[in-house]
Amino acid sequence: MRHSVLRASAATALIAVLVLPGTAQAADPAIASPGRAAAVTAELDLNVALLAGTAAVPVRISLNKVESPASRDGSVLTAKVDGVDQGRPVTLVRAEVGKSTTKADATGSAAKVELLDADVRAPGLLGAALLELEALSAEVTCPVDGPPTAKVNSPARITVLGKPVTLGLNGPTHVEVPGVGMVDVQFSRRSTTSGTAAASALEVTVDVNPLKLNVAKVTGKITVASVSCEKPVPAPSPSAAGTPTRANRAVPAVVSESPEGGRALAATGSSGTGTVLAASGTLLAVGAVALRMTRRRRGHARKH
Repeated sequence: MRHSVLRASAATALIAVLVLPGTAQAADPAIASPGRAAAVTAELDLNVALLAGTAAVPVRISLNKVESPASRDGSVLTAKVDGVDQGRPVTLVRAEVGKSTTKADATGSAAKVELLDADVRAPGLLGAALLELEALSAEVTCPVDGPPTAKVNSPARITVLGKPVTLGLNGPTHVEVPGVGMVDVQFSRRSTTSGTAAASALEVTVDVNPLKLNVAKVTGKITVASVSCEKPVPAPSPSAAGTPTRANRAVPAVVSESPEGGRALAATGSSGTGTVLAASGTLLAVGAVALRMTRRRRGHARKH
């Protein structure tokens, strides 16, 4: 009877001890975000005013516009501009090679545009092209373990409205052709932050008066070889995830039958000496209480 009382008291005390020092299990690290990248060979944002009407016709089109992870090849961009050239498609960009490539994975993101022997035209503009250029490229990289970069390679040759020009590095190059209009060309816009990069090889502001194909005026902007990327977000390392303080490490105690028929503290996933010492201390305390209770019962029995 006395042994049964002792075992029951020990089991009750152990079940009550629900918080013991131990090692908390770290949470599974979050999956890294692969980042993003985008590239477009040429993008036109123009307003075309028609001789036959007062309203402007918007032209919002892109050549080889892609987002990560993808790539696209294309050397000719045609568009149907309402009211221009009797409704026939108008060729706005033509190139020997036009390629946009993007990549995004756990190591980083990147984007690149390559353009070879290209000419860009405005709706209604006959004769000389708005832009003619040789090899041109823009590239950005956003590696997970390094700073983002942006790079632009200048075209070996460029003409604006049929006039050879030398692009300035500190500001736009202004070209004016009497009877045709004005064009401002900004070369190599680049920007980087700690997590992003962007670049455009050419940004062209257009204000021309073709007076052809029922077109009175073309204004707007053309961007050639535009790329951008966003750095991946790595998974947090175990050390950065944070370790709970000792006071917050809760490990439930589980009582199981031992081979000898008694009860013992079962494994709970914690490791270290803290759990063993806490359990041993509890057993000693329970044993002392039980021993005192037994002695009191014996003394009471002798008196009676």
